[in-house]
Amino acid sequence: MDFFARHNVRVHGISASMVAGEPAFGEVWPEVVRVVGGLPVVAHNAGFDSGAVREACGHSGIGEPGWDFRCSLAIARRHLDLESYRLPDVAGALGVELIAHHDAGADAAAAADIVVALAARAGVDSLAELERLGEVRPYRRASKGTGRRRRRSGYPRAELVMPEVRGGDPGHPLFGQVVVFTGELAAMSRQEAWDAIAACGATPARNVTRRTTCLVIGDGFEGVEPAAFSTVKARRVAELRAKGFQVEVMDERGLLACLDLERHTVEPGAKRIAVIS
Repeated sequence: MDFFARHNVRVHGISASMVAGEPAFGEVWPEVVRVVGGLPVVAHNAGFDSGAVREACGHSGIGEPGWDFRCSLAIARRHLDLESYRLPDVAGALGVELIAHHDAGADAAAAADIVVALAARAGVDSLAELERLGEVRPYRRASKGTGRRRRRSGYPRAELVMPEVRGGDPGHPLFGQVVVFTGELAAMSRQEAWDAIAACGATPARNVTRRTTCLVIGDGFEGVEPAAFSTVKARRVAELRAKGFQVEVMDERGLLACLDLERHTVEPGAKRIAVIS
């Protein structure tokens, strides 16, 4: 709060000098609440945004609004089969314009347009109906070099190859763990993450089961509470923990710390690759 981290400034471009002399959050918040009124609020990875609103309201000493948050990321996961569900990738798959990723206004407009595009594609006219439709449907995309449209089942994921589990240090925090990933990592691909944890003695798994001991959450998620992230895997882990199962939750920063990769930074737009010694 009231601090400009170098990484954050590099991502969204908002510096302390840009907002010097501008009204504080609490001063403009009543107007934001008035504009939203009783409408649902859509965000891409809404768990992060709702948490940011909650923290900012608490810091400012004002009441948290009882907004109905909806997550365009979670809805896209249910309706599209993509390699990545980052905002630019979902927008591109649906032909939604994203003028400048990480610009607050551009991201907000894209999240709204994504939901509108998915609703039109599903043939529904309400968020409630769109969220009830949980299956992945065939996706129509223009054939390259033609004006015709062809039918295909989304974008198939690259087939993951189960790596050999090795690593002889029982003291390593990942040794012996059964690890599931949900959401995209910024620093590496899913295959690279599988290979990295296997080298530490952990077993990667595709789905959450009672054998799962660790869930790694990507897509910019921060924290250790699975219920704050909107995927089937996160919900399943939340259910298992409620039943007494011990399942650790890591965000990407926590994973990188375990892999000793904190020193490898990824600039916005750079190719995602991990170097593991």
